[in-house]
Amino acid sequence: MTEVKFDPLQILKEDLQDEDHSVQIEGAKKIPVVATAIGPKRARKDLIDFLSEYLNESSDETMVAIGKAMADVAKVVGGAEFLGCLVPLLEKLAFEEETVVCDAASTSLGSIIQDMGKNEVEKQIMPILERMANAEWFQPRVGVSKLLPMAYPKASEGSQKTIIEWFGHLCKDENPMAKKAALINMGNLANAMGKNKIRDNMIAKLKDVCAEESDLMRLHAVGVCRHMTETFKESKDFSAVLWPIVQKLAEDASWRVRKELAEVIPQFAKVAGPEMASKEIVPIFVGLLRDKEAEVKIAASGKLKEVCYQCKKDVNQVSEVLGELMEDTSQTVRASVSAALGEIAVLCESKVRQAIFDVMKVAVKDEDSLVRCNTLESIQHVAKNVKNPPPSLFTMLQPFASDPKWRVRREYLRASTAFSVASSKTESDTSFDQKLTNNLIECLSDHISSIREEACVQLGEIVGIKGSEWGIKTLLPEALKSVSQSDMGEQSNYITRMTGLVLVTNVSKHLSADQIEKHVVGFVEQCLKDVVENVRFKAARTCEAILPRTSKKVVRERLIPALENVQKGEQDQDILFYSEQALHLARRHCGN
Repeated sequence: MTEVKFDPLQILKEDLQDEDHSVQIEGAKKIPVVATAIGPKRARKDLIDFLSEYLNESSDETMVAIGKAMADVAKVVGGAEFLGCLVPLLEKLAFEEETVVCDAASTSLGSIIQDMGKNEVEKQIMPILERMANAEWFQPRVGVSKLLPMAYPKASEGSQKTIIEWFGHLCKDENPMAKKAALINMGNLANAMGKNKIRDNMIAKLKDVCAEESDLMRLHAVGVCRHMTETFKESKDFSAVLWPIVQKLAEDASWRVRKELAEVIPQFAKVAGPEMASKEIVPIFVGLLRDKEAEVKIAASGKLKEVCYQCKKDVNQVSEVLGELMEDTSQTVRASVSAALGEIAVLCESKVRQAIFDVMKVAVKDEDSLVRCNTLESIQHVAKNVKNPPPSLFTMLQPFASDPKWRVRREYLRASTAFSVASSKTESDTSFDQKLTNNLIECLSDHISSIREEACVQLGEIVGIKGSEWGIKTLLPEALKSVSQSDMGEQSNYITRMTGLVLVTNVSKHLSADQIEKHVVGFVEQCLKDVVENVRFKAARTCEAILPRTSKKVVRERLIPALENVQKGEQDQDILFYSEQALHLARRHCGN
């Protein structure tokens, strides 16, 4: 039988010349695969020649796909010394009128520049960059802005001066899109230049950006400063070079500029260091928190935790404004502040911490459920990280056991557990434990399943902390009382019994074999006989969970017979499967 040979390049040509545009686009995406299949030599010659001719009749979507594919083709043309064969094709794409085509070509050109040697960049890339920087249409000028920072480190000293000159013209370009692209990439070029050249060449340009009439251009100065912190990493350099510009931006008349500054101010605080951040940056940040524009306050309040962390313990200035923010009309501001209260309280000195707790008392009564949720999370954070948290915070939690919003009730459970753990590290407070236990047991009958399950999880955690004796004495008898005495024939109670099984699963991890035999096994046996399929299913799964901590004698004499009885008359396939699985584990546990 004659072997039929296929030429991958020929198949690609057929796909790209197909009448269906979707076939053309998919074919263009497979260009790197074709280049790999035909080998480096044919890829450099035959493939590139065909694509160069094909561009004259291709659609914009296909050209975008070709432009993106060139970055991968560059990996299979035979090495860095052959990358120049792709440059003419990409230049042709970079001069297309459609912006997305130019952008795809510029991205691939950037990838090639990074892999090229210095000589190849000087000979093959610099002429193209010059034509793009001086192009009549704005699209190439937009694309060249991202390429100049990549080419700068590999250019000669004379070419570097030329690049800076081209970039200066682009920063003052009459076309707003070209100008915007230059400002976005100014920070990248600055970092490629190094400290000394930034001072000599870029700072003046950055100040010009701050003086732009359009606030849409001025706000890019914030991003440039942020990028430059990668070079000016030392506090003294940041203070001398960038800080005066940041101060000017904080006083800008446009709310957009101030909002942009609020978004990145934690990074400035990090570079400045704790001392400068406390003395210089925090006052500006407080001003942003009190800004008259809601958008600025929202942005600043979202950065509370980050800024306070950079200032370490000296956050007194920030704490003074928290009360004002909790009375703000914007729900987003209040939600952001309430989420940060816990971490700020941990960072504060003890004398300031009480003021934060007072703010929590206001926040926890907020009409918005998200604010209440965040505040409860903050209280939980305090309970976990502050030594001897004040009992007043637990008192603050009490009303939320019955909050109408289930997410608030869930956070109440978690915060209560955190306080229980904290109290176990100090002298035990009997009244506290009793209130907590009663509240959590009440949540076991909540009408939301997530709350019931969360209550089971948290009760298991508390038993783990306080010990099995506490769990047996204080928790399990009361918690299982209602389900143990309920009529197993009443389907209306089946959810309560399933909750009991979830509780048993979580608590049994911390009980001894004797305690499980006395307080748990009987309840599980009852549930394996339940008239409701869901309860029997959950009971079979619970058997698997408690087996490792149950004595062999109890498993052999009680659990295995109960599971075998389930197997005899059961019709539900899921229950049969899990009861069989539990039975198998039980027999293996007993050594059978």
